[in-house]
Amino acid sequence: MEDFDEIIELPFNGETIQYGIVNGSNTIVFIKAGANGSMYGYENKYLQIARNINKSHGYTVICSSNPDYNRENPLNQAIELIANYAETNNFNDYEILYMGHSDGAALAARYGHIYPKIKKMLLINSPIFFNWHKLKDGMKQFKGEQAIFIYGDLDPSYKYAEMLSLIGNERIKYEIIQGADHHFKGKLDEFINLPYQFLL
Repeated sequence: MEDFDEIIELPFNGETIQYGIVNGSNTIVFIKAGANGSMYGYENKYLQIARNINKSHGYTVICSSNPDYNRENPLNQAIELIANYAETNNFNDYEILYMGHSDGAALAARYGHIYPKIKKMLLINSPIFFNWHKLKDGMKQFKGEQAIFIYGDLDPSYKYAEMLSLIGNERIKYEIIQGADHHFKGKLDEFINLPYQFLL
């Protein structure tokens, strides 16, 4: 499989965040890995998603690692990187489709509403009870087109997914995937297909 077209490394809070870019159009899919996850993902799943989306839709895809950063919001850096990328490529207008897994999903649930360029979000197995009040407050303020939470019925947060209905934002929906655990073990193909089902 081809590697990313470009890799950018930026310092963040004593760590380094890597961004892998597959060049495409002014629709930008941004993928944030889970805690301590790489921009490639297990068995290159994020690179594979990026290449598939670029081939099928022509979109730009940017995949981000997620090192331990002491709970500060790393999305400001990512959104600035995307804005610089758009300017460099003469995208007068652009939109962001966000995909995150676990902590990568929780970050967008808390902070995604801050960034108006984020049109849609696909949030996979975002922990619900860890900082529930921040998730709830963030999603209450989300004004994009749609935010879809995905939970495997073997994920620890699955039993609390109905709490998302209490947020009171009609843009928020959730779906349950049968037989999937937190990391979609044994269901890699199904994980790779999620953006086609729920984001693009």
